[in-house]
Amino acid sequence: MQAVKITDTREFMKQLLAGDVFDTFLFSEAALTTFTTFTIDGSWHPDYYQSEEDPENAGADPVPETLTWKLMRPVLFDIIKGRHTPISFRIVLRLADYNVNSLLRSDAPMVDPSSVAGLFLNISYQGDEVTCTTGTSLKIFTMDKTLDHVWDDMVLRFFRSRQIGYETL
Repeated sequence: MQAVKITDTREFMKQLLAGDVFDTFLFSEAALTTFTTFTIDGSWHPDYYQSEEDPENAGADPVPETLTWKLMRPVLFDIIKGRHTPISFRIVLRLADYNVNSLLRSDAPMVDPSSVAGLFLNISYQGDEVTCTTGTSLKIFTMDKTLDHVWDDMVLRFFRSRQIGYETL
C-alpha cells in the first residue's frame, strides 16, 4: 500500500472531474458529502439501458459493458459542482482487467492474473487536501508482496507521466 498527498489539489480535481486522465479506470464506489452525503455502491445495472434490438433505440450508443470512471465522472461532477466545494469525498477506482493482465505480463509475470480480485486507487478529499492510496485484493492468501509493490510503482509512474504532483506519506 502506498499513500501520497497530492500537491496541487486544484489541478488534480480538474484532471479527475473534467479531464480524461482516469477514464480507463473502472468505478468501484464513492461517498460525497456536500449538503448531504451521497453514497454510490458501484453496482452495475446494464439492463437500465434499452435493448439495442428495440427499434426506438436505433442508432443509440451501445450499452457499456462495465461501469467506468468515464461514465460516472459527469454524474459525480454534477453533484460536486456549484458555489461550494464539497466537505469531503472518497472515490474508489479499479484498474480494468485488461490493464491488470498487461501490468502483470510486463512487471510481475510470476503472479497469476486469475488470483487478482482487483487493483484499487482510493482518492480521498478532506479539508482542501487530496490523498491517494493504493490497494490490492487477491482471491488467494499469500505472503508475497510482489503485486503490492508492482501496483504501487505503477501508480506513481502513472502520476508522474500525467504530471500529477505528489508527496509520499
